[in-house]
Formats: sequence, C-alpha cells, structure tokens
Amino acid sequence: MLFLRLILFAVILAGAGVIAVSEMKVKPLLEDLKGKEKKVAGDLGKEQEKSKKLTADLADAKSKSDGFESDLKQAKESEDTAKKAADAERQKAVAAAQETNKAKQETEVIKVQSAEYFDLAKLGLTPPKIRQINAELPKATYELSLLKSEQRLAMVQLTKIGGELQGFLNPKGAVALPAGLMGKVSAVDPKWDFVVLDIGANHGLLKNGEMTISRGGKLVARVKLHKVETDYAIANVMAGFKKSDIQEGDDILTPSSTVLPPTK
Repeated sequence: MLFLRLILFAVILAGAGVIAVSEMKVKPLLEDLKGKEKKVAGDLGKEQEKSKKLTADLADAKSKSDGFESDLKQAKESEDTAKKAADAERQKAVAAAQETNKAKQETEVIKVQSAEYFDLAKLGLTPPKIRQINAELPKATYELSLLKSEQRLAMVQLTKIGGELQGFLNPKGAVALPAGLMGKVSAVDPKWDFVVLDIGANHGLLKNGEMTISRGGKLVARVKLHKVETDYAIANVMAGFKKSDIQEGDDILTPSSTVLPPTK
C-alpha cells in the first residue's frame, strides 16, 4: 500500500516536471504568437484605414467625374443652342439680303415704268386715254383683220380677172406666172388628159399659165391652166410635153426657162 502511494507520488512528480518543462518551452512560443497576432492586427488596422481612404478617394473621384460629365453635357447643349441661334441668324441675313435685292429690282422696274409713263404722257397717252385705246383695240383689230381678208380676196379676184382677161385677149398665148409656185396633183383624168391641182388663184395661178409636173426631181409633163378657182385649178396636159404618166401626189411648180422637147 505504501509502495503504491510512493509510485503514484513519483508519477505525479514526474508529470509535474514534464508540465513545468513543457510550459517553459511553450511559453516563449505563445508569447511569440501573441506578438505576431498583435502585429497582424496592427497591419490589418492600417490596411483597413488605407481601404477606407481609397474608398473615400474613389467616391470623390466619381463625384468629380459625374460633375465633369454634367459640365460637358451642359457645354454640348450650350454649343448646340449657339449653333441653332447662329443658323437662325444666318437664315435671317439671307432672307434680308433677298428682300433687299427684290426691293432694288422693284425700284428699278418702277423707275423704268415711271420714265415710260412720262414719255407716254408727253404724247398725250394718259391712263384714261390708254384704257380707252385698250378697250377699243379688239374691235379695231377685228376690223383690220376683216379688211385684210377682204383685200386679199379682192387681190385674188383681181388677179383671176386679169388672167381671164389676158386669156380672152390672147387665147393661144402663155401667161407668165410668179416664180417659186409649188403644189401637188390632187387628181388625174388620163382619158381626157387633164389634172386637178391643189393650189389656185389665191396662190398666184392665172388662166393659161403653164406649170411643170415632176416626180423625184425628174420632169414628167407640162400642163396649161384651163380653169383657175380660189384654192384649186384644172390644167390640160400639153401635147408633146408628156414624158410619162402623171400620178396623184406628183409635184407641180412654176416651170424653168428650159422647155421640154416634144415626145416623138
């Protein structure tokens, strides 16, 4: 019993010694760990402070950036407004220049009209007189047209009567026709050898006058006017002066000085 107690006591003492030795070895390690922990905590605090400062700087930079974008937007809007105002002023200037030019042209027109007015006034052509003439002008124009028409008819009749008189006084002689007369053959009667022409006394034809018929620039025959009306004439084919058959649409013209030889 006593021996067991001694052994137990010895074990306890040995354990206490081991614990003491272990504590002596572990204590420096613990203190070293505590120092490192304290240093890490200090470093962490510094980093947190730096992070807070960086976050604050970032927020400040973002605020400044937002302010810059706002200023830039306002500047762009101001620039657009200024451009629109400049364009509006430019358009006004162009419109004003056009109006000025128009006013100058109207002024020049008025000057010319004024000069013409005074020139007419010197001739006694006052506005009332001009209005009167303008009112009477259509009637006078119509009467003049009728007079010219009657004059042309009278000249045609006179020419026709003159040609008939020459034909009566000299039935076998040729009557001279104006140079340059041209027309077409509108009908042909090969049995009785006469043709109808589409021009007459109002074109200058005279009874007993002679005309040449051609086709394609080649002479076909010569005819002598037998009957001349206002706008057509009848002519007989002259014997011995027919080169080929006459056709409707052949050209008729005043003969040249060259006489066609009679056919054999």
